[in-house]
Amino acid sequence: MKGWTKMISERRRVISTFALVAAVSMLTASVGVAQTSGSGENSVRGYEYEGPYVQFGVSVGQIDFDRRFGGRNADNNASGGFTMTGGYRFLPWISGEFNFTYMGGGNVEVGSQKVGDGSFFAFTFGPKIYPLGAFPVEAIPEIIQPYALIQIGGGEFEIDHTNFDESAFVARFILGMDIWATDNVGFFVEGGGHASSESDVDGVGIFTVGAQYRF
Repeated sequence: MKGWTKMISERRRVISTFALVAAVSMLTASVGVAQTSGSGENSVRGYEYEGPYVQFGVSVGQIDFDRRFGGRNADNNASGGFTMTGGYRFLPWISGEFNFTYMGGGNVEVGSQKVGDGSFFAFTFGPKIYPLGAFPVEAIPEIIQPYALIQIGGGEFEIDHTNFDESAFVARFILGMDIWATDNVGFFVEGGGHASSESDVDGVGIFTVGAQYRF
């Protein structure tokens, strides 16, 4: 029991450290970009850009299994994963995206007994809305672009070493922010989750930081 407790504590400490480093890195990047955005060099088109882009992010989160084993609820720990996205900016305030998300490695426990590792992946697509592209706010520079997205698609939830393996319709809800360092290279930070249509899984909560490139 002490071994499990120690492992869980170490996992949570690693995740907390990752989140702190990611937040500091994003803040440093945004401050540096804000300091240089006023110069004429390496000007960024901001909301004027239209065209394709790609993203890659590193994620932490939790898969919320609602499955019962032997009459007892499963309890799962935090997981790590990644996201890959391809999109196209049609107008200053809207783009369309295809997203792949994977998360795994979180212990699933019933009481104090580990039953397996949980994993999840999903393909989703839908619109990405930039409200300040439609209603500009002069106090926020265009290199910093808040957004919201709603996507739908399909996913799969699994607990290895068990017979639990279910496909589901999923809806992805995200709030985030793009930060452009140059006209082509930027960063993003976002949080939200995937809601599941299956009763054995409530969904997935996720926090992601990453890099992006627009062509």
